Order: sequence, then structure tokens, then C-alpha cells
Amino acid sequence: MTDTTTSPQRTWLYIGLVFIGFWIVYLWFFAPRNRRPLEGSAIDQPAAYNWTLEDLDEQQVPFSQLQGKAVFLNIWATWCGPCVREMPSIARLAARDTFKDKNIAFVCVSVDDATDTVRQFVRDKKWPMTVLHARTRPPVFQTEGIPATFIISPAGRIVAAEVGSTDWDRPDVVAFLEKTAAMPATPAADTSEKAAAAGR
Repeated sequence: MTDTTTSPQRTWLYIGLVFIGFWIVYLWFFAPRNRRPLEGSAIDQPAAYNWTLEDLDEQQVPFSQLQGKAVFLNIWATWCGPCVREMPSIARLAARDTFKDKNIAFVCVSVDDATDTVRQFVRDKKWPMTVLHARTRPPVFQTEGIPATFIISPAGRIVAAEVGSTDWDRPDVVAFLEKTAAMPATPAADTSEKAAAAGR
């Protein structure tokens, strides 16, 4: 004989488990990340400037034109929910008065299949950053997921990188970018190199 008294309880248990599963998926893939990405994400490797991008009129834009500047580089796509959600915080960051006279460029590079998709998406937006389109990416800017953000020093070194969305308009990010923009475009020579040169 089947015990029917537990059937409604099991049904609600299954519904609850499914709900929890969907909630975990949402939090993992779509919820805003409030972690502090610049803490512990510091790296030091050369950026790649041999990269040709497109503006929204499909005209070629060499990434090399940004050499000598600090660069806030964000890789995104219109179909990426977390990318779209963090864009307003990037726009607020780029619009800050503190960066107006600083040697820094804010560049958001879309990896959508077509430039027209990006053009339609940003048409009514008043974003202060430069929006470009990429058909390929150099290995150094390839990541397992997007959004992906790289901070590049004027000397052409990637000094921080973060994969995943976050709120970029924060005091610690502002301070980090100001410090990066103030770095020299030419890295200081190594002490051993200086000593060798002096001994010649």
C-alpha cells in the first residue's frame, strides 16, 4: 500500500530544491560581484599592442595608438548579462572629473559577432568611454569568460586583471587608476643594468 501522506511533502521538497538550484545559478553567473578585484589581482606582464580593432563605423583602430597611456580595458559583449550590468559603473568611473586631465583611456572592446550589433546597442547611450569591436584577441587578453578587465600602465605592463563583473566606481579603483596613470611611460632600468652600464 502506497503512503500518500508524504506525496505533497515530497512535491514541495522537489520544488524547493529546484528553486535553490536556480538561485545558485543566478548568483554564480548573473548577480553583481561586490568583491574588491584590485586586491590580490596584481600581475606584471607585457600588454599586446599589435592588435587591430574596429570603431563602430568599422574603421580600423590600432591598439598601439594607446601606447604611453594608462588603459582601463574592458572586454564585453551585448549578449553577456554581467557585462551589460557593470557598464554603468564603468561609465561613472570614466566620467569622473579626477580623470579629465590624467593620462588614461577607458576602452570597452566588444567581442560580438558583428559591429552593427554593438552600434545598435550603444546608439542611445551616453557612455564616456571608447567603444570598439574586436574580431580576434591577442593571447594575453584571452580569458575563460567575460567580462574581463585589464589595467595597463603607461609603460605597457598589465598591472591588474579581473574576470567577472563588479562595481568599478569605487574609491579603491579610482586610487589605483590615479596611481597607475602617474607611472612613467618608460620603466626604470634594473639596478644591475645601471651598474653594468656604469662600469663600461
